Amino acid sequence: MIPAADISISADEPNWKPLERVLRPHECSDFMYMGRAGEIELYKHYMTRRYLNIARDSQTFYRYSEGKYVEVSQAEALDHVYR
Repeated sequence: MIPAADISISADEPNWKPLERVLRPHECSDFMYMGRAGEIELYKHYMTRRYLNIARDSQTFYRYSEGKYVEVSQAEALDHVYR
């Protein structure tokens, strides 16, 4: 768990690599790059408006809940985005 207050959000150049390692190319086009919270890349699905938060190494996934980034499984993160 990472308190969001301890992380600054930045919207520099988009980093698509973590998303591209997780999804197929045609699925990546459904996301907008929203920025970075520390080492977590933030992507928003254009239709569901839900976030997919992926660590830069594409190995760790997070869900933002009650002011904190909570580590979740890849399956949980994708389920949250697509439901």
